[in-house]
Amino acid sequence: MIRRVLFTVCLLFALAAPASAQAPPSGRITFGVITLNHPLMMYRQYLPFTDFLSERMGLPVELVLARDYATIIDDLTSGRIDIALLGGFSYIEAREASAEVSPLCAVLSPDGTPTHRTIIFTTKARTDITTLRDLRGKAFAFASKHSTSGYLHPLCYLGAHGVSKQDFATATNLRTHEAVVRSVTRGNHDAGAISVATFERFADSGLRAIAKTGPHPGFVLVARKAGVPELQRLKHLLLRTDFSTPAMAALAGRWTPLLRNGFAPVSDHDYASIRTLRDCAITYGYGNET
Repeated sequence: MIRRVLFTVCLLFALAAPASAQAPPSGRITFGVITLNHPLMMYRQYLPFTDFLSERMGLPVELVLARDYATIIDDLTSGRIDIALLGGFSYIEAREASAEVSPLCAVLSPDGTPTHRTIIFTTKARTDITTLRDLRGKAFAFASKHSTSGYLHPLCYLGAHGVSKQDFATATNLRTHEAVVRSVTRGNHDAGAISVATFERFADSGLRAIAKTGPHPGFVLVARKAGVPELQRLKHLLLRTDFSTPAMAALAGRWTPLLRNGFAPVSDHDYASIRTLRDCAITYGYGNET
């Protein structure tokens, strides 16, 4: 209990640390994630995962919370963290910021694939919105402009189906997928775009799907210098672990839902489709956020 309290205190100090903080010392691995919920909730979700890695590797794996997408990419490329959990588009942005960045392993979704899909949705009460064309003139909520599922893919998908960004009365980027759900259910926006996982989590909140995109590459563990022996050990540990056994399933059940389904081999080439999505999204308004 004392260890956990001390960790929480250190974690809150880390969030307030200046950007000029020194690179972490050798003898440990620092693992960065974006703070999308309260820090204590993030701590509860991710500490069991880092504890698992530390125990199996015999090497401390420490959690570092980044404020946002830009911060985690800067932390990774500058060496303040060794590995990071990123979405597909965030990985592309990190890779373009530093050629040293490369993927370690892809994160599997509940369907057993390293992919995600987007749901374009409204509420069941909105009987005036049944097709994508009905979204014209409406207030639409996207997630962060750095989100593959919440912005890049739905922007491209909508445009390809005849609804460009300028067709909305307003198009807003919110910070998280959960924020999109709240805004639509409260009536602040008429419809929105979120990941399938988020849609399923809030299925009892009166949501109704209008459309579902095809798959795109999902979350990935990324390293600044993947060839470091300790990081290769971590990669092989995750790829060798059988998440289908009852014991492992019970253990992983304490982790964030994002990491409970296992990992798969990956290469930079697997994210070529994200680059294509970005080119498509630019055609339909990406880069013109307000």
